[in-house]
Amino acid sequence: MLHTTLDIAMLMHGFLTAFALITAAGFVGLLVFSNEQRRGAINTLKMLALLTAIFVFALGISGAYGYVFYRLPDPDSPRSVIIETSPAAHEVLFETMEYLGLAGPVWATLIAWLTFHYKDKIFTNIAIKNTMLVLIIAAVLYTSVIAYTGVVPTRIAAVG
Repeated sequence: MLHTTLDIAMLMHGFLTAFALITAAGFVGLLVFSNEQRRGAINTLKMLALLTAIFVFALGISGAYGYVFYRLPDPDSPRSVIIETSPAAHEVLFETMEYLGLAGPVWATLIAWLTFHYKDKIFTNIAIKNTMLVLIIAAVLYTSVIAYTGVVPTRIAAVG
């Protein structure tokens, strides 16, 4: 079965969401269960922070690509089908995702920058460590909510 570029982009969009959440969860786990004595812990944190930021940027790009097809003024477009079937799924959930999702790349970049800036101090300074934990846990929760607001409408009418 041949897939269109849109199908592949939307499949990658879903995978990128999962990858971003998994790498962020790995970041939290390493930050909580490791210390500065563990060899390579800060390098692993840097790698996870950078990967998460890359995944979030790629998530935004793939979402923007799918958004073009979602918004087509065609009666068979996913947006038209969702509005006809369940207007709240579009007006509340999808509209929320469209705007709140814009903060993700900025947030992921901030966390990556803080990781590279503070390096070993993340493990030795409890205030920095706790701030990083709050930022990343809040980002994971935020991403989970955003993912939910995209999954529900696309169960009604998939974009790709």
